[in-house]
Amino acid sequence: MKKAFILHGMSGPVDSSFGINLKQDLTALGFQIYEPKFTILQNITLESWFEEMDKIKDSIDDKSIFICHSLGCLFIVKYCCLHKLKNKLIIAVAGGLTNKSEIHPDLAYLSPFIPTAEEIKKFKTLKNTIYNIYSNTDHIYKLTQLERYNQKLNATPIYLPNKGHFGKSSGVKEIPEIIEIIKKEK
Repeated sequence: MKKAFILHGMSGPVDSSFGINLKQDLTALGFQIYEPKFTILQNITLESWFEEMDKIKDSIDDKSIFICHSLGCLFIVKYCCLHKLKNKLIIAVAGGLTNKSEIHPDLAYLSPFIPTAEEIKKFKTLKNTIYNIYSNTDHIYKLTQLERYNQKLNATPIYLPNKGHFGKSSGVKEIPEIIEIIKKEK
């Protein structure tokens, strides 16, 4: 069976935005869905995210795909490097890459999620196919940070104007481009 791993961002599962429709579409395509429940908001630590993902690590196989939102887009880079996950399809939604100096002091606890230059280099050697769906009206990441994610990670950009951060406040309830990418790549 095909497997899809949906990795949420810092505010929690994507069901309040595009998640419900995405899961219906994935199920219709015959995917088994895995959705780790990472710690959120002020309780986030990189270590706790690794621990949660490790609970389902043995379910990852050669045909697994990853759909990530926001902070999950950074986390998947680190996780792939740590476990040498290669030749995977990764679809980032609102994937941005900040420098540590760009992080607001109140969010400094998220800085361990930022891939190092060495991790980015290693990630590229794993030959993962990565897309980044992003918008010009994202209120979390600046457009330069979203485009930096594309450039540094060799992500194929999918630019959708006026969609915000694709989270709850954006009002986006579906992203059909995710399924289009999956059909094209798999």
